[in-house]
Amino acid sequence: MHRLSELAAFVAVVESASLTATARQMSLSKSTLSRRLTRLEARVGQPLLRRRSYGLEPTDAGQVFAGYCRDMLDIDRESRYALEQLSERVVGQLTVHAHPLFMRGWFMHNVEAFLARFTEIELNLVTLTQPPTGGSGVSLCLWPGELGDCGLRSEVVGYLTRGIYAHPDYLAERGTPTHPRELADHQWVDMLGERRVPLELRNDRQRLVYRLAPLRLRARTDQLVLQADAIARRGGLGVLPDWTAAKRSHAHPGTLCRCLPDWSLPALPVTLAYPYGRLPRKTVCLLDYLREAIPQAWRI
Repeated sequence: MHRLSELAAFVAVVESASLTATARQMSLSKSTLSRRLTRLEARVGQPLLRRRSYGLEPTDAGQVFAGYCRDMLDIDRESRYALEQLSERVVGQLTVHAHPLFMRGWFMHNVEAFLARFTEIELNLVTLTQPPTGGSGVSLCLWPGELGDCGLRSEVVGYLTRGIYAHPDYLAERGTPTHPRELADHQWVDMLGERRVPLELRNDRQRLVYRLAPLRLRARTDQLVLQADAIARRGGLGVLPDWTAAKRSHAHPGTLCRCLPDWSLPALPVTLAYPYGRLPRKTVCLLDYLREAIPQAWRI
């Protein structure tokens, strides 16, 4: 009898053509993933994958077997879904992926509230720094930005407006910019990589658009808190979501000041991503909970 975990691992490798990428997507070590594939091939009795210069590809037997694996995984999902609908209970394990931007503050507060309400749910939170894709084992993901055709259903549930911020002491020393053309004369904190591409600012009242040339990055992080810390240490100007800046200013008054308040950056979509088709009851409950909890400030 085949193990579903081995079938899922095999299908994921077939779709990604990469052992490393699949291990990362499934939150497994490469050695664990390799053992699952080896056991599956031993059980089937013939090789299912072969190496090529561009990665892994299924053998003829593997190509045929992958189709049956998908069918078996679909049947497993359908059967579990049918059984869940017979019960009012919301129970089981659920893995949620989220970009580091959301791992503090609003998201964590609502995850804790969800667990307090549904006491039989076990939640595993995993940070994700690359956009989620279908076949990667993602059951629910909270992502900043639009996902496009990623193989998952994506739902924009809000928008994060963004602005340019600095410490008041930095502005007192270097001067407060009054027009976007003055921004090039300032030091920049860009640990999130916002300035690796041209930065567009809009003044809707005057119907003006100004584009800043990209900057060369010397340090990079996916942690928003490190970007805010660097700005608060008087490192220069930097881009932050207005929501984040407001929360930080409430906790640490006098550390952040919005520059050029009449000019705005493109708002960042907040996207929920999840598989197509019918979802387990526990996933539906968490989706509904998060939709209802979206802050009013994000509903622009």
